[in-house]
Amino acid sequence: MTTAGVGLVHAAVVGEDPEDVVRLCLPTVEAALEAGGEVEIVLDRRGTRAFREVLPDAALRLPAPTDVVPTTLAHRLGATMRATRGVVIGRSCADAPDDDRDLAEAALTLLLADHPLSVFCVYAPGQVDLARRSHPWVLTPDGPVPSPDHRPPNASSPVPAAVLGASVATVPVPDGAALADLRARFAAIVHEAGLAGERADAAVLAAHEAMLLACGADLSPGHPPGDLPPGAHLLDVRRSAGAVIAECRGRPTAPPRASGQDTRLSQLAHLCDHATVHDDADGRTVRVLTGTR
Repeated sequence: MTTAGVGLVHAAVVGEDPEDVVRLCLPTVEAALEAGGEVEIVLDRRGTRAFREVLPDAALRLPAPTDVVPTTLAHRLGATMRATRGVVIGRSCADAPDDDRDLAEAALTLLLADHPLSVFCVYAPGQVDLARRSHPWVLTPDGPVPSPDHRPPNASSPVPAAVLGASVATVPVPDGAALADLRARFAAIVHEAGLAGERADAAVLAAHEAMLLACGADLSPGHPPGDLPPGAHLLDVRRSAGAVIAECRGRPTAPPRASGQDTRLSQLAHLCDHATVHDDADGRTVRVLTGTR
């Protein structure tokens, strides 16, 4: 069986009958349940019944397909499906209009890349080419295998506004003194989005820490916490229907150390619903997402 890794497994499930879908998904579902993970099934009555027949006593979440909005699905899963190796199975993306479907599939791949989740999108056999193009993985009887036809969405900055939400504010952060303005501006937008109390405070702190990580700020003894290496750093605040995102672009004059060596990335996970880091030739982009629903 192919090992899909510990992060997101975003896979297409091609099947006509509910029993075929259950047969393909069942090993992953059973493994998740045994590990204490959450399982969400977003199918019609026939599909739900097929899973219930083989898992009559399992604690399954069964939202109605009409209650699941494909274009905000990634934001919701990032905020709610936090258990180890959770599983979501549905065909909301496949049934959506072309533009909404492409947006939803790209958002799932981009926003949940490091999340310990298996998202299985059910497609009909007549949609097999589309399913293979829009998913990094295809679920087979032997487990998930890489899709040779996958067309990855653009993970660099700026990500299309439809995926992360429209930009509502930009804040230059040329030095450590500007971090206070970053916090104040982001706090105001978080408040407008309806967040309050500890959750709002955590979102603001996540944006602050994300900028430090994006800039490669040195937090070793002898360096004030507010010190930033010089560069054209920028906070871009994005709003979507279900989240507020702080996109911190660090452009230091010297390259920061590798993000995998920085413990702040793991710390960010405790301050927000989802965090990603992207390094390229121009610097580093760190995005922190806090759900508003």
